[in-house]
Amino acid sequence: MVTEINVSISLNLGPRLIQVGDKVLGSCDGVTINVAEATPEELIELKNAQIIKLVKPTKEEEPV
Repeated sequence: MVTEINVSISLNLGPRLIQVGDKVLGSCDGVTINVAEATPEELIELKNAQIIKLVKPTKEEEPV
């Protein structure tokens, strides 16, 4: 059974390196993101991920 979470949740990802391509530019003590929709399993996977990519959306993909 899969449970979908349909509310915004703040998820603290903890300390992270800031990297562009292969170059590390710095670090941060903690990163908190808002997740609009995710299953509990997806939240655990996100929290434990070694690499999380940030992708700038195109104009068509930007939220309203």
